[in-house]
Amino acid sequence: MDPHAPHTVPVPRVGVVVIGHDDAAHVTAAVRSALAQGPVVGEVVAVDDCSTDDSAELLTRLAASEPRLRVVRRRVDSGGCGSPRNTGLDRVTSPYVMFLDSGDLLPPGAADALLRAATDAGTDVAGGLCVRREVPEKGREGRDKGREVPWEARLYSSHAVYESPAQRPRLVHDTLCVNKLYRTDFLRDHGIRFPEGRFRHGDLVFSARVLAAGPRIALVPNRVYVRHVRGAGRLPGAPDAAGIADWRARTEASRAAYEILLAAGRKELAREARAKFLDHELRMYACELESRDAHHRRAWWTLTRAYLAEYDAIDWEHRPTAPGCLVGRVVLASPEPRDLPRIRALASRPA
Repeated sequence: MDPHAPHTVPVPRVGVVVIGHDDAAHVTAAVRSALAQGPVVGEVVAVDDCSTDDSAELLTRLAASEPRLRVVRRRVDSGGCGSPRNTGLDRVTSPYVMFLDSGDLLPPGAADALLRAATDAGTDVAGGLCVRREVPEKGREGRDKGREVPWEARLYSSHAVYESPAQRPRLVHDTLCVNKLYRTDFLRDHGIRFPEGRFRHGDLVFSARVLAAGPRIALVPNRVYVRHVRGAGRLPGAPDAAGIADWRARTEASRAAYEILLAAGRKELAREARAKFLDHELRMYACELESRDAHHRRAWWTLTRAYLAEYDAIDWEHRPTAPGCLVGRVVLASPEPRDLPRIRALASRPA
């Protein structure tokens, strides 16, 4: 921005949808980070997904002194992120919308940077850099406290504008919805919504629906979203220690994303979605397979082989020497789990 340009007051054009469930410890900080974006944010819609703690009361109290804040209380716990996000999207009246989870933050200037990118280039979508910040449990603080890891930094190394996602297939790899600003009417005109209910990893499906619609997209190198990693340090989206359910949900969401792109005639993007599964999901879960018990290994192996069997020769030739592709070939080569140290070594290589 030119420091000598005439000062203008930003017009309120952005609505921020904040969702939360039983997160009273963090939800007000998230909402305040949205309000602190300044006058560019004209409304914050906080959707409480039937919390049993003090979340709704805290939000209602905050709304009494914040005219831009509206609180929506859902009567039934949806069990996921999609339904409350859709509820918020239905309430937004602003020309542009962003999404924020209750445990995370919008850094100062995020909304302004994304709005400027979208309006200057006339795009339907603008995206920026998301960083994952480690927040250790009390008493376990160490040298990694506050460490930030960028997500898909290659995409956000500089300003860019793309006439369609086909110009930058790597966009498929950034399946987050929270580091982006969307033109509200673009989402509504194309009927783009999140999967309802207990659908896990719904960002993958939502992002595929966005890309399938072929929007013009602007990217900025600005840090626009801080995703907090709390507790023992497990990253968001990392394998679920409770069992195989999370992996099954990952494969189902990835399959749905592929089918959405393919049905829209975005064949190159659909291929890239399958490559992304190998590069990201498969490698991430394969790295920890050796540490699981025999029952989990067999279940994971069977499920993974069934999913990878849907790939064709062109999928495997897309990036044949990529670590994820090599891991996938090892899994397909045997009906039973094998070579786990080798799989871990391959999966640990940089993509």
